[in-house]
Amino acid sequence: MSDALFNTAPPKTLSSEQMDHFRREGYVIIENLYTQDEIDRMHQLRLQVEKEAEGRTDGYARDGGEYNIEPLVTDPTGRTVALRKIQEVFKSEPSFREVAANVRILDIVEDMIGRPIYYHSSKLMCKPALGGRRKPWHQDFAYWDTMQPKQVTVWGAIDAATRENGCMQVIPRSHLKGLVPHYKGEDFMIDEQRIDESEIVFAEMNPGDVLFFNVLLLHASAPNTSDKPRLATIIDFDSNQRIEGHLYGSDTPLRGA
Repeated sequence: MSDALFNTAPPKTLSSEQMDHFRREGYVIIENLYTQDEIDRMHQLRLQVEKEAEGRTDGYARDGGEYNIEPLVTDPTGRTVALRKIQEVFKSEPSFREVAANVRILDIVEDMIGRPIYYHSSKLMCKPALGGRRKPWHQDFAYWDTMQPKQVTVWGAIDAATRENGCMQVIPRSHLKGLVPHYKGEDFMIDEQRIDESEIVFAEMNPGDVLFFNVLLLHASAPNTSDKPRLATIIDFDSNQRIEGHLYGSDTPLRGA
């Protein structure tokens, strides 16, 4: 993919090495970007929304977003709470906005896509214990390919992300090949025979580490086989204003031109 779609000015926050890695490999991990207070606030938010979802057996709407439930998963205490994610949590939860779109995040996003910066979409991903399902190989841009791919996905580890609990897996440099055909299988996904397993990087992260990646980067995650949920923030930023009639995006920039 052309570098013209991304900011080519010298970075102000990232080092030149970090910026080069993002452009070349399609992703970069910044360690310890979330503070302990921000991590604690996201744990509190998970407990709040888990209580709201308790007893539910399917996805259902809430003010400003939508729960996604995995009804067959139970946690180690025997509860049937199996909250997988909340969509569009940026719109409904001030604490999520303050953490996932904090000034440190936006400074890095600005290095990557320049200004303006628009909010695009968000999720609080809870990945239930003992079986939280896998996410097949895909590109985020395939979900909203009506827009120019000048977007960055920001994946923040609230809990440690490990192979056991289904950390992110990425294929470095796959963003350079453009959009790959997707189809509706167990999820919206690519033909996984395209994946060379020798190229997979497991993005294991400590709490507070944040992964930034190009929306054309191929990525996936395995099931959570650990006995604890794996919490993460996910937020997408765009250099473009929302297209009229489009589900995702924003009309007001978080940072102007």
